Amino acid sequence: MHLKLVPNPGFNIGDLVTVKSMPPQERFCIIGFKRKGQGDPVAVLKALFNDTYIIEKPVSELNSLLIKGIL
Repeated sequence: MHLKLVPNPGFNIGDLVTVKSMPPQERFCIIGFKRKGQGDPVAVLKALFNDTYIIEKPVSELNSLLIKGIL
């Protein structure tokens, strides 16, 4: 089997990500999306190891964990 890295992946609900402006050990799952005006879409993120930690970050600040083979 051959895997190919996609240079600009689109994100979907359920994807595992990190946020560029946060420590890499803080990992999140995308639970939804919002769009504020004409700007970048915003992802609603839930922390993987903290049930009460939910944040919103622009999609441009996200790094996928699965596409790079981290998980």
